[in-house]
Amino acid sequence: MTIAHQNQNASQGNYKSLEDRGFQKINKSVNQSIAIIKDGMNGKRSVLKTKWPRLNRNLLGGLQKGKLYVVAGRPGVGKSAFSNQLVFDILDKNVTQTVVVLYWTFEMPGYQQVMRSASKDVKKQIADLLSVDARLSTNAFDDYARKVQKYSNYEIYFHNTPKSMEFIKDTNESLFEERPEITVVNVIDHSRLIAGNAETELQRLNIVSKGCMWMQSKMGTINILLSQLNRNIEQEHRAKNQYQPMLSDLFGGDSIGQDAHVVMMLQRPHDLYGITDTYCDEDPKGLLACHIEKNRDGLLGMIPFEAELSTFTINERNANAITNKKG
Repeated sequence: MTIAHQNQNASQGNYKSLEDRGFQKINKSVNQSIAIIKDGMNGKRSVLKTKWPRLNRNLLGGLQKGKLYVVAGRPGVGKSAFSNQLVFDILDKNVTQTVVVLYWTFEMPGYQQVMRSASKDVKKQIADLLSVDARLSTNAFDDYARKVQKYSNYEIYFHNTPKSMEFIKDTNESLFEERPEITVVNVIDHSRLIAGNAETELQRLNIVSKGCMWMQSKMGTINILLSQLNRNIEQEHRAKNQYQPMLSDLFGGDSIGQDAHVVMMLQRPHDLYGITDTYCDEDPKGLLACHIEKNRDGLLGMIPFEAELSTFTINERNANAITNKKG
């Protein structure tokens, strides 16, 4: 064997050794990039479109498999209402795909989630639906019962007391083994309350974040994590920028902020802080501002929504222009 052949074999052996160690040679990455773009051009890339066109645009078409989406805000801003409408609208709009939603929540049972979603359809406040004093008319009740029945066809499963992040991971893994063709969306509300061995809330958040990353890598799940903002945003000097949120305001920002593909921060400047001047060139009254502060592949910027939280109705505003920048 010549020296040249020996060197060639040694070189090939080194490359094989690198691939055995988990490396991927660039030619495979090149082919993957071409295939991904081509699938997008041919409409074959799997995304879950929302009913909000501007949000779809910023998210490169919609929610994508294998990504972690963080929805953050101060208490009472509308995180649960936003995620509730997002999930129900996804199931309503993407009927050609088999989507299973696992809703992990501590705040409310499933029937209240259903009422929240249905209240916008029947244009009734939750108080009107539940109050024994303001009883619904027979026609109003029939309207509610008829419209809410469509939800029975959705594959949404509610769990109010997840034992740990390991329990969530095991549930997803079992579901993936039984039905590998489906798209699983996990909505984790109040991740700080998930039980586990962590001694602090920050450690618990880190466990949840890393668990989401594992599910995304192994099973391609879409994970929506609801998170709090810390009190820094409410400090007096922040009034100068109208309390606009930043990534540093994210509770446990170091772990969640780094692991997330997209971070959406919600703000209601008029209702929470009494701002009456323009807010990001928008009328603050009734405004639910969605600040996309991190987006690995898509666009950053503020998307204005009109929110009527008494009926949990959230719609994009018809703003003439929205300033975006690359994430």
